[in-house]
Amino acid sequence: MNDSSAYQTGFQIGQIIGIIVFLAFFVGCAALFVISLVKAISTRSKGWIIGACVSAVPLLILIALFVFGLAVGFNQGFRQSRDVAAAKRGEPSPLLTADMTEITGNPFPYKISVPAYNDWKDKLSNPPYDHFLAYNDAYVGVIAENVGVATPESVRDFSQKNITQNSSDYSFSDSHEIIIDSRKWLTYDATATLKGVKIKYRFYLYSDNSRTVQILAWTEPVLFDRYAPVFDRIAKSFQFPTSN
Repeated sequence: MNDSSAYQTGFQIGQIIGIIVFLAFFVGCAALFVISLVKAISTRSKGWIIGACVSAVPLLILIALFVFGLAVGFNQGFRQSRDVAAAKRGEPSPLLTADMTEITGNPFPYKISVPAYNDWKDKLSNPPYDHFLAYNDAYVGVIAENVGVATPESVRDFSQKNITQNSSDYSFSDSHEIIIDSRKWLTYDATATLKGVKIKYRFYLYSDNSRTVQILAWTEPVLFDRYAPVFDRIAKSFQFPTSN
C-alpha cells in the first residue's frame, strides 16, 4: 500500500503538470493565431495569411482533443450514474454472466480469468500490481511475489497495518478462510477514507514459504454489493502454475 500510494501521488502530480503544460500550449497557440489573424486582416500580407492558417492547425487539433476528452468524461459519468442507479435497485452486474478470459501474470506464470475482459482497462506492470484492472468504478489489482511469509495471516496483518498508516476512518471485517486452487487463502473486507475518498476493499491473500499473492478489489461503498460477487468470481479463478 505504501508503494501504491506513492505511485498514485506521482501519477496525480504528473496529471497536474500535464494539464498546466496543455493549457500553456493552448493559450500560446490561441495568442499566435489571433495575432496572425489580426495582422492578416489589417495588412493583407501573404505571409501573415499563411501564418494565420498554419497557427490555426494546432489550435483546431487542441480544440478537437478537448471536445473528445469532454465526450469521454461525459460517457464515463453517465456509466457511473447508471451503475449507481442499478446498484440502488439491487440489480446484479452483467459481469456475473459474461464470458471469462484467461490472462497470465508475472513474476511466476499464474493464471486468472476476467469476465468481459475487453471491457476492462488492464495496465500491466503497474507497480505494485502485475495486473491493474479497471471497469467503470470497480478495480482489481494482482500483486504476485516470489517471496513467502509462510501464512496468509502474516499478509493480512501487513495489509491492515498499511491501511491504518495510509488512510483514516478505517474498519475491517473479520477474516475467514477461502479455498482457491485447492489452497487456503484468507479474505476480508475493509472500508477506509483515502485522500478524502471513501473506498471499500475486498482482500484475497495467500502466502507460503516461497510465494505471496494479494488480490485487491475495491470500489465505492454504494457499489460494493453490486461488484463483490464479481470480485469473488475473478479471485476464485486464480491458478498457480501446474508444476507447483
